[in-house]
Amino acid sequence: MKQPSACTDEALAVAHLAPLFIAELGLAVACVDAEGTIAACSAEFAAYGAEARESSLGLPLTELFPELIGHEQDLSDVACGRSPRFELPRINRSAPSGDDPSYITLTMLPHPTVVNHAVLLVQDVTTEGRLEQRVTQSLNELRLLRAELEAKNRRLVELDEQKSAFLRMAAHDLRAPLSVIKGYVDFVIERDGNRLSQRTTDDLHTVQARIKQMTQLIDSLLNVERIDSGEASLCCEPVAVARLVEQVGQGFQMLAEQRGLTLQWSASPDLPHPLGDPDRLAEALANLVSNALKFTPPGGEVRIEAFVRGDVIDIEVSDTGPGISEQDQARLFQSFFRSEEARQRRIPGSGLGLIIVRAIIEQHGGQVYCRSQVGQGSTFGMSLPISGHRTSPDAIRNVSS
Repeated sequence: MKQPSACTDEALAVAHLAPLFIAELGLAVACVDAEGTIAACSAEFAAYGAEARESSLGLPLTELFPELIGHEQDLSDVACGRSPRFELPRINRSAPSGDDPSYITLTMLPHPTVVNHAVLLVQDVTTEGRLEQRVTQSLNELRLLRAELEAKNRRLVELDEQKSAFLRMAAHDLRAPLSVIKGYVDFVIERDGNRLSQRTTDDLHTVQARIKQMTQLIDSLLNVERIDSGEASLCCEPVAVARLVEQVGQGFQMLAEQRGLTLQWSASPDLPHPLGDPDRLAEALANLVSNALKFTPPGGEVRIEAFVRGDVIDIEVSDTGPGISEQDQARLFQSFFRSEEARQRRIPGSGLGLIIVRAIIEQHGGQVYCRSQVGQGSTFGMSLPISGHRTSPDAIRNVSS
């Protein structure tokens, strides 16, 4: 059987344990009267301005702790029992040398046995104080950063609105003269085509081609602006992917033959019908096919395929063109980007087609991807979720409405 411990109630007496508590908590203790004069204090008071314990006796408390000036009545109320407690938490005692500040907490409690006297507890809370200072400083810096970000965001919104207004104005101002020029050119060709020289006819056809190119550029700019501003809505219905692929393929068949290319497409009629806007999806696919025909040299092949991959339908456009470098692939979906191949061969384009494709497919909750190696052609694909898409309700206008 274990022998009883030698520890008794006497060993638990506060008189024995108080010094341990005071040392462990880093406390300096003083007894002060109702006038705020120090009547007794512990040796730790030397750390707060008193050269020795004895030199603190009889001093006004405010001489060692000027932070208490103005609180004399609070101290008197505690000493006389009119108030149960008074505290000044985390006082910053910055050193004149500019070193890291120290922090103390002053707590005044009524003396349990001596009438009209109080006990002052001085606790070093430098660790907590410095932590609080760093937290406060970080919060202030975050508030400043947030204010700067909000100001910059407001500026960006203003610039975006100005850009949208400029694009609409520019489109209107450019469309009007282009329409007039196109009308006159078409009229001259129709009326005097048989009497014009071959060179003049060729020049007029060149003007027609440039007008068409400018009109397509304006349409692309407006399309991107509508998508970016959230104005482009979707007319959603189940999409027959096989029919979509066939219609787009047939639409480019003549152009492919004119350029000496083989254009093929394949899509099973049994493919699921994802929810989407068939006109916008046809626009996206047409952009991919148009790019493939532009970059594939005569004698090459362009192929459109649609197939199920897990819970998505992939529609891919593959070509036997020159391929795309890894450096250019990283920038394909940047506005107005033109690859090195396009610049060298002077292939016409606005650099907005892939931007429009990605925006349309992302509106449908899908993704656009590219696989390519230099000298081995390219494959561009768009994945559509089979079970509808995750577009917000505000972006959807059901075709039945």
